[in-house]
Amino acid sequence: MSYDDFGLDEENFGLDDETGADELGAMNERKLARLLRIRSKLVATLPLVGPARQKAIKQKLMRIDRILAKSGYTAQQQAAATALAASGIEGIGGLGFQAMSPPGIGRLVRLPFYPVNATANVVTSTSTAATGNTASTVNPVFIEIPLAPNSGNAAHILQTPQISWATLRIVGFEVAQKLNCAIQNPGPILLVQDLKIGGGANLFTHEDFADADIYSADQPEFCGLRDYPILKSPNTAVVTVQMLDDVVGESMTVSCSLLCEVLVDDNYGAHIPGPYARAGSLVRQGGSFVNR
Repeated sequence: MSYDDFGLDEENFGLDDETGADELGAMNERKLARLLRIRSKLVATLPLVGPARQKAIKQKLMRIDRILAKSGYTAQQQAAATALAASGIEGIGGLGFQAMSPPGIGRLVRLPFYPVNATANVVTSTSTAATGNTASTVNPVFIEIPLAPNSGNAAHILQTPQISWATLRIVGFEVAQKLNCAIQNPGPILLVQDLKIGGGANLFTHEDFADADIYSADQPEFCGLRDYPILKSPNTAVVTVQMLDDVVGESMTVSCSLLCEVLVDDNYGAHIPGPYARAGSLVRQGGSFVNR
């Protein structure tokens, strides 16, 4: 590759005079666009060449920057152009497009937790009164309603069902919350603790309760766990939750899920797991609960 590939063997980058300016002293739009294209190509080439060529390219970039400065082209405009060039969308109006696709066969499936313990002030689909105190193994959604100010409901355990038809790898934990509270009040909060599989070690990094917003389904990225173990029947997953609030009568509708990768399915067979769930990327040495 030579500078002539970029049209840079010319002393003045193909411009008419020292600044490439018109009679009024401002660089015209065509010349400015050409100079910016040359600059973006040089910036992209810089990490791909040797030290000697890098030095020469940097000198060319400094010369271009001086020409741009003389023409009145500001540093802010230059930074914006550099960002566009780096994003790969320069020349198409600064527009970017993103298409969402399904996660793939058996990838990032949700396995719900159920409120399997009857708990006061926790309303489930089988409850007959607002005081709750009824377990449910058929509906994972439950409502926490504190009956006293500046207090919290009792901590209670949620549990996943036994999945006899598949072998799963756990890859995350997720919480969905809907608040019912006055506008001026921040509302109740949910705490989570002790995510365990089949009596194993806690998968959360925190030993005690932590704010469930860490694992919120509204977060753009998943929160990591200490390990991503296999979940296979008869083992189940359990997690402890508790709600705190300072106002009587406010409520929170909650559901919790495990994010899993289906490794083997009795009905649909096996498939290639995602890179985050492949055994080769999860190799560890030692540890009491390492089971691949």
